[in-house]
Amino acid sequence: MSDVFALIVSKLVGLGFFNLLTFLLALTLIYALLRQRKIFGESPLINGIIAFSIAFFIFAYPVISGVSLVVPITTFFSQAFVFLLIFFIGFLIASIFYPKFPEVLGTFFKSRNVLFSMIALSIALFVTSGLVGVIYTTATSSQKQPASPPENVLLIAGLIIAFTILLIAGSMGREG
Repeated sequence: MSDVFALIVSKLVGLGFFNLLTFLLALTLIYALLRQRKIFGESPLINGIIAFSIAFFIFAYPVISGVSLVVPITTFFSQAFVFLLIFFIGFLIASIFYPKFPEVLGTFFKSRNVLFSMIALSIALFVTSGLVGVIYTTATSSQKQPASPPENVLLIAGLIIAFTILLIAGSMGREG
């Protein structure tokens, strides 16, 4: 007998439900980021319209490019959840043996090594989930031939610059 949940999930995939969830996830994350950083001011209407527009572009991406985001994003969050579950169980077991473990944990997470470890873990999840393949497919032309080297170099340079800006912005936010 087939698994009932597998049947339900396959029906939802056929209906495009997970594309809608990708849209809602993008909308929520972008709106929260715009509200927190106040890039376009304090107006929730302006932030909402910009977040909706960007999320709609992400929603349209699979149709325009022919590359589905559902499988890589689902894999990314599933792997991230497994890592969080392992850390949670480890912290729970450690708190049994060390009575002041929350204080030790608080000082441990303030170190820069933990930040770099989390960044490395995020990059590893990004690579193993297949999201790198989505970026590579974007860098290919419509004839399914690899893009010219300057386009690949620009894509990689843009990703490195964006990552560096995020690191600098994160460190500046902690100092203030």
